[in-house]
Amino acid sequence: MLAVTVPIGVYAQGSKTGDELLAQAQAALSKGKPEEAVSILRKAIDAEPNRADLYLLRSRARDSSGKFDAALEDASKYVELAPNDSLGYLNRARVYLSLEKKDKALEDANKAIALAPQDPDGYYRRADIYNEMGKEAEARADEAKADELDK
Repeated sequence: MLAVTVPIGVYAQGSKTGDELLAQAQAALSKGKPEEAVSILRKAIDAEPNRADLYLLRSRARDSSGKFDAALEDASKYVELAPNDSLGYLNRARVYLSLEKKDKALEDANKAIALAPQDPDGYYRRADIYNEMGKEAEARADEAKADELDK
């Protein structure tokens, strides 16, 4: 499972206020309060609409509260703003799984692996997707690859 924390300032130069709001939203999400995180992130995005990291965290918050269509919108916005970051595709793949769009999830997992072939998270995510698709052999192969990279 991917961590909930988004590194502050990694994906966009943000203001001190934006960084503070991001930190508050991360804290709310880690306390199991996704709706509070979404509310905080709405303010942050209004102030800084081109900060990819804000959309990523809001996507995760919305996904964890069952608002999958809204989570997908935010996940796609993150991919639009940071198209070369595998994390965005991994996040969107998870949302696609929540929406039971397994083929779309697999496409995004494959894209994440193409962008970061040495990152075990892509193989773990694709293994989850393969398991959902009933492709156990492929899932085991990806889990083995991920475990190898995780060493």
